[in-house]
Amino acid sequence: MSKFFLLKYVTFFIGCMSCFILHTQFAIPAVIASCITGLVGSFIPFPKQYENHPYAAIYAGSFAGMCSQGLITSYWELAIISLIGAMLYVLTAKMFTGFGGKLGSIAFISVALFVLAKGIVL
Repeated sequence: MSKFFLLKYVTFFIGCMSCFILHTQFAIPAVIASCITGLVGSFIPFPKQYENHPYAAIYAGSFAGMCSQGLITSYWELAIISLIGAMLYVLTAKMFTGFGGKLGSIAFISVALFVLAKGIVL
């Protein structure tokens, strides 16, 4: 289970960071940056035992990486968002099978929880 979670965290972070860098540093629109991240991520080879979960985590991370620079000010914050997103992904892996919007919902909730916590702490 810990290898599964670590893989989810790393792939979610890769998707989140890639999308965020593409749209903040290279001025690519956020939707296009997410598409590029998902497309490139689909070519990364992963062991068959994980099925499509790493690819889904990359794509969910790219959704989370679409947030603006006004909300996220450092890469550490992206790492925390990725940690929240990976936890949500692992906890809901068997839930809502067959329903659309699961990856986007995970991304939204992870960013919303982080921003909410950041607003309470600061």
